[in-house]
Amino acid sequence: MIVRRLRIPDLPSVLRIERACFRGEGYGVTSFLAHLFRDRKGAFVAEDDGALVVGYALVRLSLGWLGPRRGGITSIAVAPVHRRRGIGTRLMERAIQHLRERHAEEADLEVRATNGAAQSLYESFGFRRAGLLPHYYGQNGDGLRMVLDLRAARRTSG
Repeated sequence: MIVRRLRIPDLPSVLRIERACFRGEGYGVTSFLAHLFRDRKGAFVAEDDGALVVGYALVRLSLGWLGPRRGGITSIAVAPVHRRRGIGTRLMERAIQHLRERHAEEADLEVRATNGAAQSLYESFGFRRAGLLPHYYGQNGDGLRMVLDLRAARRTSG
């Protein structure tokens, strides 16, 4: 498996994964294109050994005019039939690397309060819970905001 930058021909596969994972609540093609072409955003895909796109990660970066330079994981998803193979871990590693390369000091993300598996993955990277987001996912549920201090992660990783 490799993790690489998203390319235009990947969009149909990524949109299929998006629909399978988020059932109509996810992003559309415009959001993926924005992450593909805007300087302060990034998009990556995980490709299995047969060149099939099996997951993606979207990241964003703020300029930090009034405080620390911040980044975030906008979305990460792995096709349901390809889960539990380390793909999410590899995508998170690449997303965090991307933010570090751009000198982000902090990263954040939002996750469903009921998604324990995703929360465990994020916590394994050092993300901590930073607050409850009531009705973040509409009537379908609350969210959690999680934060990672990339400065601390740099100090401990190397």
